[in-house]
Parts: sequence; C-alpha cells; structure tokens
Amino acid sequence: MRRAGTLAALLTAALLGQAGAVGLKLRPQGEAMRQATLAALAALSTREVPFTLDESAGPTLTLGGVGVSDVPFNPDVAARVVVVGGERRLEFNPQGPLALAEAVRRQLQDEFKLTAWTPEAAQKRFGGADLNGDGAIDLSDLALLMENYGKASAQSGDLNQDRKVDDADLRLFSAQYTAALNAAPAQVSPAPATPTAPPPAQPAPATAPTATPTPTPVPTTAPATTPTTETTPPVTVPPVTSPPAPTPPEPAPTTP
Repeated sequence: MRRAGTLAALLTAALLGQAGAVGLKLRPQGEAMRQATLAALAALSTREVPFTLDESAGPTLTLGGVGVSDVPFNPDVAARVVVVGGERRLEFNPQGPLALAEAVRRQLQDEFKLTAWTPEAAQKRFGGADLNGDGAIDLSDLALLMENYGKASAQSGDLNQDRKVDDADLRLFSAQYTAALNAAPAQVSPAPATPTAPPPAQPAPATAPTATPTPTPVPTTAPATTPTTETTPPVTVPPVTSPPAPTPPEPAPTTP
C-alpha cells in the first residue's frame, strides 16, 4: 500500500513538471546540414515530447564525402553510410535525386529504426512507456521504471535511450501516461430503466355484419358429343310384275 502511494506521488510530481525532451545524438557539419537536421527533428516534436539536437556524440552528418571517402556518389543514391577510423558518418549527395531536407529525414529514419518520420512513431520508439508489454500504461509500468531509477546503464525505463533512468524518463512516462488517460474512452454507466405503464386497452373496433358470400358455381364444361344423324328405317317397295303375255292358241290339227 505504501509503495503504491509512493509511486502515485512520484507520478503526480512528474505530471506537474514539464515533459523532458528527447535529445537525439547527431553531429551535423556545416550550416546547411545543421538546419536540415533541426527541421527534421522539429517534424518529430510535440508540445509534450519535444525532440532536440544533442551534438555531444553520435554519427557525423556531412554534405558530400570527406577525406578518404571523398569519392563520387552514385547519381541514384541520396545518401550513404561510411565508417572511417571507427567513426560512423552519414554522407549526403549534393546532386542526389532528393532534396537535402527529404534525404536527411529518410536517412535518419533508417538510422534510428523508425517505422515512419512522425511524432507517433518517434514517441513509440523512444518513449515506450508500456514497459511490461500488457497493452496499457499504468502504475505497474511506473513500478518497473522506479526499480531501475538512478541506474546508469540501458535498463527498462530508459525511455529517452540515453543509457540511464532519471527524471527525464519519469517526465516522459508522465506525458505518455497522461496521453493514455485522455485517449481512454469514458465509461458511461447505463441509466436505470424507468418502468412504464402498459398502454390502456383499446376497444375493439365495431365491425358491420358481413353477409356470407354465396359460393360462385364453378362452370363445368359439358363433354363434347358427336352429333348423331337420325336415320329413317328403309321402306321396302314390292317389285312391280308385268302380267303374263297371252299364249297364242295352238293351231287346229289339220287333216291330211
């Protein structure tokens, strides 16, 4: 209980302070390169978590090759990485296919392993306050940070990647903790259901008596009959007979 109260007090104190800046260690050479670098960092900054240029260490950024690396660029290449005497150098093509500001953003995005050159991607990379990886930023993450508070090596809680856990990391944590609280959807309690009286019964509408419909006879089709012809019984006509012809008289016998 006392530990939770201590963590809450530390978090409250951090919330009242100004969020610490994230200093990216880069050493741009020349005014043009420095201005391009500052413009790139400004694109990552927010009011809560600004990104600043820390020129105390880090790779050197030059426009064109220097010394032993002063060799012609491939015309299709905007920048290249050269290691000379253990020093890491980012050299940019003065006649490259990209404008210097765009070439610097793209090369630094690869250098710092950002998924995109945006404030969201940068804060996720350098200020990942979800230290236990449970998908939430809460007091359990603050407890992990405080376990390593004051240690001067890469530890869980080193949010600004400067190899120590200190007040700057605590302020970064407070900024992300506040942002997570503001982004959480408000929990709205459902309003209690108000009982409603059932609607009054409506009288059934009067209906006029209806006559029972007389079924309509279904016409039937008489089977087709073949007309018959009335026949008259045959009349038998007796044959007409002629009277027998007269027989001539026999001649009288003659006497010799």
